[in-house]
Amino acid sequence: MVVAGDLDAALDQGRAYVERLRADGTDARLARCPKAIHGFLSMPGLVPAARPARREMLAFLREHLHATPRS
Repeated sequence: MVVAGDLDAALDQGRAYVERLRADGTDARLARCPKAIHGFLSMPGLVPAARPARREMLAFLREHLHATPRS
């Protein structure tokens, strides 16, 4: 999972990375967060999008870490 703010200068690189991961067969997801800048996840008190993004990251990890292995 790649999390990027819509105002992040690295958003395009994050999008390209997810596309590359998917092309290589990895289950990858891009989470875009509105009105968020680079590094916003470390500022939950200042950037309202940080808390929902953190919850989404945890849900993604739970889903993938508890998944049954593929054969």
